[in-house]
Amino acid sequence: MGIREIRFCDLTGSEQDVESHELNIDQMRVQIDLAGPEYRKLLQLLQPYIEAGRVDASIPDLRSAARRGGHAPVSTSTGLTVEEREQLRQWAEEKGIEVPSNNRFKRSLVEQWREETKAG
Repeated sequence: MGIREIRFCDLTGSEQDVESHELNIDQMRVQIDLAGPEYRKLLQLLQPYIEAGRVDASIPDLRSAARRGGHAPVSTSTGLTVEEREQLRQWAEEKGIEVPSNNRFKRSLVEQWREETKAG
């Protein structure tokens, strides 16, 4: 039996296209669940600061995503799309690999999934 987690936007309460995001500013670590439109709005608001600053991110195209108004081809620090995360979850469950309910996959699991699905 599986358990399904329902994620809702912390700003609007929407359950559509919601993802968890983490912001690190000075000594603060902020975790927030945002729907796609709210996340894109956040990126637009941060754009001048992202452009002026030094970005250390695992998503290689973060600056250009911000320039496009947040329309990034990937949406997580692992670089997975929503569809890829679901595919990874199904693949892991079929193999009996425990996966977190919050979609925060270990990088090693993502790399293993990519290697095995690329070869198959």
